[in-house]
Amino acid sequence: MKKLFSVLAVLFVMGTANVFASTGIGLQGGPTIGNGVGGSGAVTFKLDKVPCVFAVTVPSFDPLMVGITADWWLANPKIQRNWGYYYGVGVAGAFDTASTTFGIGGRAVIGTNVFLLNRFFELYAQAAWNPMFWIGNGAHPALVNFPIDLGFRFWF
Repeated sequence: MKKLFSVLAVLFVMGTANVFASTGIGLQGGPTIGNGVGGSGAVTFKLDKVPCVFAVTVPSFDPLMVGITADWWLANPKIQRNWGYYYGVGVAGAFDTASTTFGIGGRAVIGTNVFLLNRFFELYAQAAWNPMFWIGNGAHPALVNFPIDLGFRFWF
């Protein structure tokens, strides 16, 4: 029985290492040009085999505000060995507890990234057009919304 648990433990560790080998997590931040919510930092994560990149931001704790984005990279071609660019589309959502409003919108994103230290560390810069439609105390669009972010990810 002890040998069975040992074998299962080894298989579990090997399987977990394979999952984490394709996971990137990091931080990003930057200003937002226009009338959208932004100018704060976010936790960002990406799965290597899935072209979707997620970011979660909490620009304010008092009152609580939460924002989430998911960008689907359509392409990530190389410019040189470890340097490339990417572009894609995505969705965004936000919730503001102070005014009990929430927003939903689309995204068009373009950026550039470079991998360093044998693909362990990624640096990137990106910009997006992120029009939002806010619902709460009335409804209003925020069409001029351009978040610009600099960030990094560690790959495990």
